[in-house]
Amino acid sequence: MFWIVLLLLICFSVIVLAGTSWLGMLVGEWAFVVVGVLLLSGGITVVVSAYQRLTARLDSVEKKLDRLLEQKEEE
Repeated sequence: MFWIVLLLLICFSVIVLAGTSWLGMLVGEWAFVVVGVLLLSGGITVVVSAYQRLTARLDSVEKKLDRLLEQKEEE
């Protein structure tokens, strides 16, 4: 999921950069501000999705360890 989101972020950033470069000729530096905001929001999305994936994996490991401890206590 992380790599898919990162790849999509890069692809959309290239498209947005191409579109905003034309807009940049019209508007000036504001287009680069827009691109920066879009890239920043995409980067935040990637970090948040990676964090969620990591916490989900850690929760699953914790559940497995709890089950193993319960089995050991029953023995």
